[in-house]
Amino acid sequence: MTSFVYTYKTIINAPIDNVWSFFSSATNLSKITPFPKVEIISDPRTITGNRIKMKLGYAGFNVRWISLIEDVQEPNRFVDTAVKLPFPFVEWSHIHTFTPNGNETIMQDQVHLRSFLPSVFLKPLLNSMFKGREQAIRLHFLT
Repeated sequence: MTSFVYTYKTIINAPIDNVWSFFSSATNLSKITPFPKVEIISDPRTITGNRIKMKLGYAGFNVRWISLIEDVQEPNRFVDTAVKLPFPFVEWSHIHTFTPNGNETIMQDQVHLRSFLPSVFLKPLLNSMFKGREQAIRLHFLT
């Protein structure tokens, strides 16, 4: 079993209130995640206690993922912790922080996870996923 912390930082060309507004709904997760395909099938609000149910598409089949929204500190932070997640994951806790920097916002994703797969396989997948999200976020905030 592998346990590790993965961190990714994105600088967003928008003030923190605009960024928080975007991330306050999980429906936007499907707009910024090229892989895996994400479909939100429940209440998408980023509010304490909400369970967000999603379908993730992998190579023609879907898996379910349920996250509990915890520790919401608008507009600076929220945590989502998986309560139902697919193999190979055993634990997943994702801390999202947003820090104002003039007219920009520094977003940091920190994922604490445990998995049956070693980190040598997971880190490249996470890098790819978060890099894809970064590109989609930057494009979104250009408009």
